[in-house]
Amino acid sequence: MRKLITIGLNTARGFASPVFNFLIVIFGITSFGKENWGTLINVQLWVFLTVFILNWGHKEHLLRKYSETPSRMYHSFFSNFLSRSILLPLSFIFFFFFPFNIALYSVILITLMYCYQSSYTLLVFHLKFGSLLIAEIISFTIIISSIAYLESFNLGTFLQIYCIAIICKLIIISMALKLWKEKISFTISMKEFHHAFPFFLLGFSGWIASKIDIYIVDFYLPKARLSEYQLLITAFLMLQALSAYITLPFTKHIYRLADSIVKKIQKKLYWIAIPLVSVGSLIIWIVMEQFVQLNLNYNYYIVGGLIALPSFFYELNVMQLLKNHKEKKVILINCIGFIINFIFILTLIKEYQIFGVLLSVCITKWLVLIIYKLESKKIKSIRLF
Repeated sequence: MRKLITIGLNTARGFASPVFNFLIVIFGITSFGKENWGTLINVQLWVFLTVFILNWGHKEHLLRKYSETPSRMYHSFFSNFLSRSILLPLSFIFFFFFPFNIALYSVILITLMYCYQSSYTLLVFHLKFGSLLIAEIISFTIIISSIAYLESFNLGTFLQIYCIAIICKLIIISMALKLWKEKISFTISMKEFHHAFPFFLLGFSGWIASKIDIYIVDFYLPKARLSEYQLLITAFLMLQALSAYITLPFTKHIYRLADSIVKKIQKKLYWIAIPLVSVGSLIIWIVMEQFVQLNLNYNYYIVGGLIALPSFFYELNVMQLLKNHKEKKVILINCIGFIINFIFILTLIKEYQIFGVLLSVCITKWLVLIIYKLESKKIKSIRLF
């Protein structure tokens, strides 16, 4: 029973974050307009990219390290945390591109997010998923309450609100971890960057493959269009993420399952994918057109559904490659996806705007699906067909 509660809390926490972010964008746009909220999204895009670089693949690296030497867990944590802190001055680049007060609040937000995300490995190792969920709920409540309370939009004010929300999250997880009770020992070393680099490379290849579209939209299109695209792509990526949550219970067992059982799981994914994505796309259309009133053609939602569908077909193929230590193949496929997406978006964005970007992402997803299927055929140990 305790294991089921833990799994349930982790699943709820994992799904809560994107849902909360999606709701915040909806209420932000409906309260202050697409143009105003688009300026906040613009800053957040660069904040998130900076934090991702600062993280440097530490999560996977440290979780493996904790498992290998649990007695030196806190030494590993503090050594990695302080070694990566050397990169924090990179955030000062914001002062060259944004007004002083916006850059200042952005740097503070980056630092707070860096501290919060760095603690994630300890929370996962100690199974503190309940604390993570509470932190997400309180952060969401602070931000959504601020949107409801404030009568006018100010970018600096909202960056401050996000800073306050992260501080509250830090307080909650600090109480859960009680780090002040632990003996602090550390070694600042460049080896932390070297050892975590493969994980950083794997994560970064996935990041650029999945995020390049919104950065190009941010560069080429007005902030109002950026807000619209953020809403649409977030909604369909949440729908896409269901494939990962469906296969989550099998993740730790997939390496031991017989070929025939894996094949059955794959077939079940095929059967549920189309009706699930169809219903999900319909719900997204209702929310976007009846409540948010984006006033977009139904073709946008058909293409969005086609974006979400391929992940249900190749989710287990990715696991198959990782099982056979083909991480480099996954990185290569991510890079290929990035290049294809980049070329198509630049070709279509000027003439077709948001629809062109969605179409580019859709084409890329289906080409990546074909590549994963071809790669899976090369692996004789497991056949998913």
